[in-house]
This record gives sequence, C-alpha cells and structure tokens, in this order.
Amino acid sequence: MKWRNVGLSVTALLCLTACGSEPRSAIVEKAEAAGSGKLSGVSSGGMKQWLGQHKDVAYQIDEMCKPVRIKATAQWTESTEGRLCSAARELAFFRSGPVKNSGKTYWPGK
Repeated sequence: MKWRNVGLSVTALLCLTACGSEPRSAIVEKAEAAGSGKLSGVSSGGMKQWLGQHKDVAYQIDEMCKPVRIKATAQWTESTEGRLCSAARELAFFRSGPVKNSGKTYWPGK
C-alpha cells in the first residue's frame, strides 16, 4: 500500500511538471490578437501558412523576434514563440523592398 501511494505521488508530480504550459509571450499574443487563433498546438507549417496570408503581421513579428532570437536557448525553437518567430523570419527573408533606380540608361555601343 505504501509503494502504491509513492507511485501515485511520483506520477502526479511528473504529470504536473511535464504538463505545464508555456509562459505568455507578447509576440504570440500579437499574432493571436491579429486573428491567428490559439497557436500553442499549431505546427510551424500552419503558422507559416497563416503568416503568408498576413505578411504585414509577419514583418512586425519578425522585428519583435530579433532581440529575443539573440538570447534564445536551444529549447526556444520548439516553443510556440520560437516556431512563430522562425515562420515569420522565413517570410521576412524574402521581403522585397522598393527598387531604387539612378535614372541612367545604357545603350549598346555608346
């Protein structure tokens, strides 16, 4: 009987430790407030797809992630915030800015 109580206590402790939720993040809250819905169970691909349809939000989130990314731990990339930042970074990487032209034209032979 004593071992059964110990076993139940250990099981409950492990569940409470492993089942803990992630701390809230301003980055995740921004995406959720913009209409993404709850992101905690969404894959990176799902986040990327949603951000691809809301590129302005993706660019804002990428800017918010820059200081966090510098100090991130190895586990951060597996968190909701880390997956969201990675998806936003992939989209922002291919962001094209306005083309700047000097106005010069070049003709062959001149």
